[in-house]
Amino acid sequence: MWSAIPPSVQRRAVLFVDFYLMPQGRHIAKEACTVEQKRRIGWDVLLLLLLIAAISIPIVTALGLQPTEEACTTATDALSPEKEYDPEEYTLVRMVASDPDTADKTPDQGLEPTTLEKESRALLEKFTLEFGEKLPPGYLGMAGVTPPEDAKVGAYIFRVLPTGETIQYTGLCGIGCRDYSDVLERANEWKETELIARTNEVRETKSGPSPISTTILDCSYDSQEYGEDYGYAKIKSTYYWDNVETDRHHDYFYVKSQVQTDPGVHCFQGSGFRNHIFEVSHNWMHNGYPGCEHLPYVDLSEYSPGQTPGYTSVTASLSSSTGGIGTSMSWTTEIPDYRVDDDSHPANQVAKWDEVFNYDAACSQTNFVFRPGSTATCGQSTARDGRIYSICRVEMDCHRGWFYDGLLLDKMGPRNARPLVYNLYAHWENGWTT
Repeated sequence: MWSAIPPSVQRRAVLFVDFYLMPQGRHIAKEACTVEQKRRIGWDVLLLLLLIAAISIPIVTALGLQPTEEACTTATDALSPEKEYDPEEYTLVRMVASDPDTADKTPDQGLEPTTLEKESRALLEKFTLEFGEKLPPGYLGMAGVTPPEDAKVGAYIFRVLPTGETIQYTGLCGIGCRDYSDVLERANEWKETELIARTNEVRETKSGPSPISTTILDCSYDSQEYGEDYGYAKIKSTYYWDNVETDRHHDYFYVKSQVQTDPGVHCFQGSGFRNHIFEVSHNWMHNGYPGCEHLPYVDLSEYSPGQTPGYTSVTASLSSSTGGIGTSMSWTTEIPDYRVDDDSHPANQVAKWDEVFNYDAACSQTNFVFRPGSTATCGQSTARDGRIYSICRVEMDCHRGWFYDGLLLDKMGPRNARPLVYNLYAHWENGWTT
């Protein structure tokens, strides 16, 4: 390496060492060197250092001393490969023991709602951390787990779908329930049918409002807990955000519910109870948990169907009235014989329907499904501030749900049953646009 350096530079380098690096040289240099000599030596030393560096590179490479591949990896390259969505990883399944006499029998209170909700929220937060930046901007959320006071949770299933939409199923039975077999059978059937179907279809590209969450709550009102074999009730609701409309000042939300009622005369052997009156409501101004307010400047803009006599089948429809591009949705619903009463209170932001059945009508003696819906607007800038808001409270009241016309005594009930209720809590997620 030294032989590759020009002789003139070698001589000046030696001179530099003698004068500046050796002890006696430092003393002599102060007197012996002129300013011009110092300048020439300085430039030669700089050239020497550059030549040494250039010659050292191939030598270091030949000796295999170059930095390792890991050391040269950038922060972007070091990231793990793109994570694939696995539905089972974002699914929570909790069910009570089917046999209360087993060693690990379930406590009388059933599954703990607070724990179920905490675990579900943790799963949604995990999904958001791993996939949130890859999703388009929108609202993410889930319904609270709030069984009525007279019921307990026997089965619970929660999943975050690849779009960020959540879907949850809660199977209830009365507070005195000791046999969960029917609850578990319904939950497992739902898991193997509706949950799988929804997970598969959510990957398909569709136009229209973007689903935020789908929530299902069902309960069997039988003699074991309520004194009589009244019937079975289920309410399923899907919450949507309109991701197409062009209104810069408002956001638009939809809720579409499916209300299923099955009378005791149809689902319980020996029962004479028939469908009677069911009250269903969408409350857009309901404040949820303490500190969690309803949507800012919320306004119930439309609901469907309205007052309608039955028996008939009608087309219900909702739309976002933006004055620009918006979305609409329509569906078909049955109206029972006798009628559907419109008991809404728009000033209070509440859409409400009463299903009223004629005792002798065929629809009162078999499984019946009613599908109402409503839409509301809110202030966009405030709603997108990242805080969690209560979107809409859905309620189904069954305390006058079934009726029995006996020869000596009429019966209606279950009179003490509390409503089936859930409330969606959601926040704005900026997604990949920021």
